[in-house]
Amino acid sequence: MTLVYDNATCEQAIFTYTFSGQNLNNDNLVFTVKKLVSNFKRDFPLLFKNDYKDGGRPKEYYSDELLGFYVYGVYNNRFSSRKLADWINNNDESVNYILNDKKPKKSTIHRFLQENTLLVNAFFHYTVILGINLGLIDGECVAVDGTIVKANSNNFRVIRINEIEFLQNLILDYSGNWCKNSIWYKIHKYFNENKKQKDISNLINEINNNLNKNALILLKTALISVDNMCYILDLLDVLKANYDGKHTISLTDPESRWMMDKKENIGLNYNYQVAVDSKNGMVVGQYLTQNATDSKELFEMLNEIKIQMGINPKVLVADNGYMDDNVIKYAYNNNIRLIIPDRNESSKNKSKNREKPYHKVNFLYDWKTDSFTCPIGEHLHYKNNRKLNGELMRVYSTNKCKTCPVKNQCTKSRIREIFEPADDLRWKMKADYQTPEGKIYYKKRANLNEAHFGLLRNARNFQKLNRNGTKNAEKELTLRSIAHNIQKIHEKLNATLI
Repeated sequence: MTLVYDNATCEQAIFTYTFSGQNLNNDNLVFTVKKLVSNFKRDFPLLFKNDYKDGGRPKEYYSDELLGFYVYGVYNNRFSSRKLADWINNNDESVNYILNDKKPKKSTIHRFLQENTLLVNAFFHYTVILGINLGLIDGECVAVDGTIVKANSNNFRVIRINEIEFLQNLILDYSGNWCKNSIWYKIHKYFNENKKQKDISNLINEINNNLNKNALILLKTALISVDNMCYILDLLDVLKANYDGKHTISLTDPESRWMMDKKENIGLNYNYQVAVDSKNGMVVGQYLTQNATDSKELFEMLNEIKIQMGINPKVLVADNGYMDDNVIKYAYNNNIRLIIPDRNESSKNKSKNREKPYHKVNFLYDWKTDSFTCPIGEHLHYKNNRKLNGELMRVYSTNKCKTCPVKNQCTKSRIREIFEPADDLRWKMKADYQTPEGKIYYKKRANLNEAHFGLLRNARNFQKLNRNGTKNAEKELTLRSIAHNIQKIHEKLNATLI
């Protein structure tokens, strides 16, 4: 920085930068971001081929500048194009440094993200591979978890499937004729110009009875012109394609789904799945899904981890919600050790079950004797296998229930029976979880995943998604994962060593 002082007028000194970044602290994350993006461009120039067009007008803004700016913006809780553009106008030195003193407009910032999904995904993969090469990721233990994130949609701007079908049929039946005496024209006069049409009063009543406020807005739009009508028909097709079979569809983000979050609030949300490596807490896999539960997500997450890391994790930790027999078989066939508690172990974490003295969680299992011990000290031994709801189960019981003084509190049946899955792989997984090493691995899951989600919501002020649609919303979360990984790299290594 240079100090300029006008002796003649005695005006206030003006500070000018010799070059951007000279006054920033050496440990500022912006240096690491710019260094990594520069290395990424050097290693994968084909991803930046638009920056090297032959002939024509030279590019004003390069992809590496805007990519670095987006990542640094996400780290500083600025994601929307408007907030990023305002940040540029504030003349922040770190922003000037990463953009090489250029000032792109909001439209340029927005267009870059829309057109560079592949570049963003590739850069996330680059941070994972870099973490492996730098020894920050070892794949020894990977923890998987999911959280419900709020979609960029309005819970009240929704439409029912019967309204979609009624509106489609109405448009297709009457929009073929736009002349002044046509029914379509009369509908237009009634809804868009508030002029009564007595000769179609029955049809008007039917429309009002079948369409709510939001659907009527779509009808009024379709009545304006042929182009508008075609747009509404296309929109109705999109809405219909996103019908999940039982719920209303969002007009602002049709791909979002009604889900209950951890606070038991039901809204239009997505399910965000994340895999975190245990060594330094770097994200090694992430994606967004429309499924409200985690039961079918583990196989896809294992595939995502393999794509990003190039190898399978040695140990994978998840909660009971991910339990799936097909995934268990796949994991053991690929030498992946699963640490997942069974339903009984998972239930122990619920205080309401622990408070019930004769709940199954209070029956302790002994691996040496293959038996359960009830709360008053009697042993329930293995008796036989039995099918329960189509699943083969191991049955444990005792003949001492008849004389037990608390039998009526323990069971309403003749004897108390404990059921456990008879599948050999489930028993192996149960045994792995019960080992001291398994307990240590499972404790890591809470520390890793909950810490990542907590950092996302609190330190990075993430309250809801800023973009509509699964692909755009996932791109936003990918940028957040990139920022998280770069921060971990920055904490462990000096930017000059990368």
